[in-house]
Amino acid sequence: MTSVWRIGHCTDPAQPAHRILAEQGLGATRYSGRWHTMSDRPVVYAAASRALCQLEKRVHANGFQLKGQVLMRLDLPDGAALQAVEDLGLPPQWRTDVGLTRRIGDRWLAQGGALGLWVPSAVEPLERNLLINAAHAGFRRIRLAVERAPFQFDERLL
Repeated sequence: MTSVWRIGHCTDPAQPAHRILAEQGLGATRYSGRWHTMSDRPVVYAAASRALCQLEKRVHANGFQLKGQVLMRLDLPDGAALQAVEDLGLPPQWRTDVGLTRRIGDRWLAQGGALGLWVPSAVEPLERNLLINAAHAGFRRIRLAVERAPFQFDERLL
């Protein structure tokens, strides 16, 4: 089983896990990210480790201690279709060309063949993030566990 981590907004950590998971891709329908252009296609960003997850959230929170956040573990179904972005053609200048990375991610989402796409972290390129296609049939089989609610950064990171 493959597990990835995400820090995301959750108004009620006691609600059923499938409801929490369903809410996680909605941000992608309101804002563009490094690997997608805002559209009606929900995508969930997750990290390969808790530490990278926190680092990514810290960078994207712009110095704020966000309220209503939880640290969650997403356990992907055995045999889940996962691709690596390098197999789709990742040029060396990917970190400085957000338009390029968005086009790659948008194309991957539109194809819809895989539940997840492994991509390098722009914060630490030797670490991996996973884009999860919330429209993929395998998305419903992801198991979510809230590990820390509420999530707050260690004061030394503020």
